[in-house]
Amino acid sequence: MPELPEVELVRRALAREVEGATIEAVAFSDFVVNGHQTGRRTIVKEDFESFGSRVLDATIRKIGRRGKYLYFIMEKSDGVFHMISHLGMSGAYFVRDSVESITDANYRKHWQVVFRLQDGRALIYCDIRRFGEMATVDKLSGFPPFARMAVEYTDPDSLAEFLDRAKAPANINKEIKAVIMDSSVIPGVGNIYASEALFTSGILPTRKAGNVSIARLVDLHRSITDVFNLSIESGGSTISDYRGVSGEKGSMQDRFNIYQKKTCRTCGGPVSTKTIATRNTFYCTRCQR
Repeated sequence: MPELPEVELVRRALAREVEGATIEAVAFSDFVVNGHQTGRRTIVKEDFESFGSRVLDATIRKIGRRGKYLYFIMEKSDGVFHMISHLGMSGAYFVRDSVESITDANYRKHWQVVFRLQDGRALIYCDIRRFGEMATVDKLSGFPPFARMAVEYTDPDSLAEFLDRAKAPANINKEIKAVIMDSSVIPGVGNIYASEALFTSGILPTRKAGNVSIARLVDLHRSITDVFNLSIESGGSTISDYRGVSGEKGSMQDRFNIYQKKTCRTCGGPVSTKTIATRNTFYCTRCQR
């Protein structure tokens, strides 16, 4: 699943490519149409015809990000609204002349929504596993996941909020890995970067949050910041499906210290695994405590 660095890279690329562009037509795949006809609301989490009508003739003024979500600030003659998008497990955006010009055959086969732009290009959303989501809202504050989300890791208040929420009564008896994957504590941390940040800060993922000292939580916040920034510099992590807007793969997977490793890169000992928060967790019992 794309985590914060991958979503941020998509945001930056889309901002360069389509901010200021106007949507002149919208097309939906058979998967989306059939899903809606059978009550599943595949990808588009509102009536897809109403969604299409709303974004038609809208100009994309700005593209932002909150946690693992993208949001598009859209403007029409009758006002401003927002399109929110989550990439799910395997979502990807491409800016191409057509679906046929997407070079990756698997993504080309699994296009889901095409926004045809007035300049002749197309903003194409592809999703192999179809867990992604799109919806429109009048105000970002009205989108429930944003209402409970902590500030971004780059915000000056992030550390103080992180310490306060990690030590909240509701979290002190939870494993620290599960706590940092909660967007109300710090947004955007998924399975990969939770394992990596806990390793670099030397904290066992199984340790209860209440038993992690403030000093070690400060180190953990710094490690999360560092691993996010390193991943963005490395073009994100491509384990299987992630692709950038131009179809490029990331290289952060070549810089992992612990995730999916058999032996610890620091001490050479065996890497342990355990399911935490429904995800397989990688850690070293020698280097982490």
